Amino acid sequence: MAEGKKRIIAINRESGSGGLYIGNRVAEELGIKCYDKQLLAMAMEYGDLTGSRFAEVFRIVDEKRPNLATHRLYEEGNENVKKSMSASDTIFDLQKQLILQIAENEDAVIIGRCGNWILKDENVSMLSVYLHAPLEKRIERVMANSSMDESAAKKFIKKTDRQRSEYYYHFTKRHWNGPEFYDMVLNTGTLSDEECVAILCSCFKILPLG
Repeated sequence: MAEGKKRIIAINRESGSGGLYIGNRVAEELGIKCYDKQLLAMAMEYGDLTGSRFAEVFRIVDEKRPNLATHRLYEEGNENVKKSMSASDTIFDLQKQLILQIAENEDAVIIGRCGNWILKDENVSMLSVYLHAPLEKRIERVMANSSMDESAAKKFIKKTDRQRSEYYYHFTKRHWNGPEFYDMVLNTGTLSDEECVAILCSCFKILPLG
């Protein structure tokens, strides 16, 4: 076990609010790691699922609420995977184990995946953050970073937000966008990305170590 209490910034974010960019920039400035989609690859490897007959199902359930199409069983089980869990529950449980290991051993930024809920009762110094922005600003960002037109960007944002909200509620029984569950809520429509980075870095530096 690593000595000393570790510091974690757990970020939940509306689609198109710049959460991944801001999280990566914060990690870069602080010299720590940012964990987002790599948590899925890590979970697949940790659970020895890459060769599973359900491998593709496991990949598509990341940050999505279980439904009839993905409520498939990983019947075999292994050292790190409980027997007869649904694909969604399996990936969530593996990512939870990894997030707990990360928080025990290193300072980090964790994007999504119920990180703030998983770590709420753990012996870590955590800053729980929610990033949001007006819909029109988020549409602009998605269009600027993809080939989507305005209509497609709007549909993408609404679908992604719905999936994240349903996923978060399924596993936590909390509302994903409830400000009472966060230490800080930042509007990336009025604050620039670099202003958000500066705020989060400053807050991280004063998180207690013991």
